[in-house]
Amino acid sequence: MSESHGTARATAPPPLSTEALATAFRAALCGPEHVGSPEIIWSDRGSQILLHVGKLQVRLAKATLVVAVDTESVEFGVAPLVVRFVFGADGGPSSLVAATDATALGHPDVAARWGDLFRDVIWAALQRLVDLHTRDGAPGGLTVHPRGLAVAVQKPFSAVDLAVAHRRGLVKEKLRDAPRGRDLAPHRIDPTPPGRPRREDPRRGPS
Repeated sequence: MSESHGTARATAPPPLSTEALATAFRAALCGPEHVGSPEIIWSDRGSQILLHVGKLQVRLAKATLVVAVDTESVEFGVAPLVVRFVFGADGGPSSLVAATDATALGHPDVAARWGDLFRDVIWAALQRLVDLHTRDGAPGGLTVHPRGLAVAVQKPFSAVDLAVAHRRGLVKEKLRDAPRGRDLAPHRIDPTPPGRPRREDPRRGPS
């Protein structure tokens, strides 16, 4: 096996605490004009529902992120709405992909009407939070701990530089001939764009 050269190393900033996650989710549910409000009313296609965002809860356990909020409506009274995301457990690139339920959990009628929107808002907020947390690099993986969501940051690197380093390793081990008449000098290209977590919905596929 050839030695790896030029691979970006992942660093470990402080984990995102459950409170930091909850704060970001509450702000996303309220929108910029109502940040900090304990309650918010959502309106969509003639329907309305009140979200008790001040009581929103976040739980982390066994590679799973669970977000729950109490809702209130004329039809169903006070009812829970819950979404969960299950990440890859290896802490590497596969952990940037999350599986989610086809339908949100909680009250079945509330979940059927408002679950997709709730899940999409929570997921978008998580993506923004991870992007901010890794602004000096790119997400290299996510690890779920009871105390928070750890995000490994991978420094941007050139794919060409990585390929050249791999080629040099093959030449060094005499697994291939060296190029003739030119050096294995890397070409300049922009760093690879930051990665982002992806969610997999059984009905929608990766997003």
